[in-house]
Amino acid sequence: MHFLVGLIIGVLLVSPVSAADVPWTSLPSKAGITLSYRYNPLLEVKAKAFYQAKPESFLLLLKDTHSIRRWLKQSQDARMLAGSTDHHWRVYTRFKSIWPVSPRDMVTCADVLRLKSQLLQIQISDCSDLVEESADYVRIRKIKALWTIAVQKQGFELEYQGSANPGGNLPDWLVKQLTLSSLRASFLAFNTELHRPAYQLNTKQTTH
Repeated sequence: MHFLVGLIIGVLLVSPVSAADVPWTSLPSKAGITLSYRYNPLLEVKAKAFYQAKPESFLLLLKDTHSIRRWLKQSQDARMLAGSTDHHWRVYTRFKSIWPVSPRDMVTCADVLRLKSQLLQIQISDCSDLVEESADYVRIRKIKALWTIAVQKQGFELEYQGSANPGGNLPDWLVKQLTLSSLRASFLAFNTELHRPAYQLNTKQTTH
């Protein structure tokens, strides 16, 4: 389900300060993609864009772990773990190092929820206990993400919100820079990925 967006692919951290009390800082919209961020207390990011595609295509894209290097910046590989189902995915993801950041890995669970006929959510949570830690990778933890898919005429609006603890001693400015640039890169890549033939719904593929 980009390097630090993979790291941070969506953690809504619980903190002593209510999330509603912390204001967002919005960045200029580019290519129809809006980005914003805040510290609560770690970096939390949000992105939104509209796509002329079917929401089922986005679900199929996220489930295709072999595609991750095309849309998740600095990702090395990913694989679905045992216990995954059509609506519950367990994924192990590894990220390449990018100086001065050491290689990272993470284990996430994704649950697909249909709230209404025109509204889907994908909740991402930390499932680190499913895979033993490796000495070669720094484990990303406290992951809890939220994708929201709102069906509209001729497409859908996609929103992502979250944050995470990338581990290590990374400076705040570097985490923010890499996270926001990676998040924008992913949302741009979706414009191409969502229209690949492999992600077009057919009679054998369903998300209901």
